[in-house]
Amino acid sequence: MATPHLALPYIVQAQAQKEVTHNEALNRLDVLVQPSVRDIDRTAPPTEPAEGDRHLVAVGATGAWSGHDDQIAAWFAGWAFFVPAAGWQVYNAADGKPYRFDGTSWRPDTADVGPGAWQIPPINMDWIGLGGGWQNPRYRIDQTGLVTIEGAIQNPTASEDGVIFTLLPGYRPAADLIFPGYSAGGLSRWNIRASGDVEVAASNRLFTSLSGLRFYAAS
Repeated sequence: MATPHLALPYIVQAQAQKEVTHNEALNRLDVLVQPSVRDIDRTAPPTEPAEGDRHLVAVGATGAWSGHDDQIAAWFAGWAFFVPAAGWQVYNAADGKPYRFDGTSWRPDTADVGPGAWQIPPINMDWIGLGGGWQNPRYRIDQTGLVTIEGAIQNPTASEDGVIFTLLPGYRPAADLIFPGYSAGGLSRWNIRASGDVEVAASNRLFTSLSGLRFYAAS
């Protein structure tokens, strides 16, 4: 028997080893009350977790986390997993933002961070922001789930196609999308993957624009 909301185990009459049940309940409370996780996009467990570390298990989890997508993983001399209920909220220490579980997936809690809060992603490969007053790559989501990406990039080394950055969970489309883009050489192509990867193809190292990329995030 357990409590209906946090599944805290009850101690029953004449139960042996009551301390085991009691300690399990304390661990659940320690994980689930005012929860803060280290990150939300990890699919494999860290190699050297600290006691009490918590993570949101990303979709496609492997290793000891396999089969625990979207659950809260906590380390207590071993991994323990906690299945979220609709409405649960966690704070992500990696980006300083709250996330809420909608019953299916974790999404940015736009009610708390404010509609349209911009996310500034780290850029991969040799790409950098265009500079000169142009907006560096960024993206946001509004309360309807519409994601907007904007900015301009350049590559001082050479034209290089591939993944420019990866959208956080909650900002990703339900399926792969293709958008036309503009670069100094004419047209380019943007691939927005369901995995969150934002890929450029047929780019130009002098100037490639991300403006005009808009889509609805998977619900």
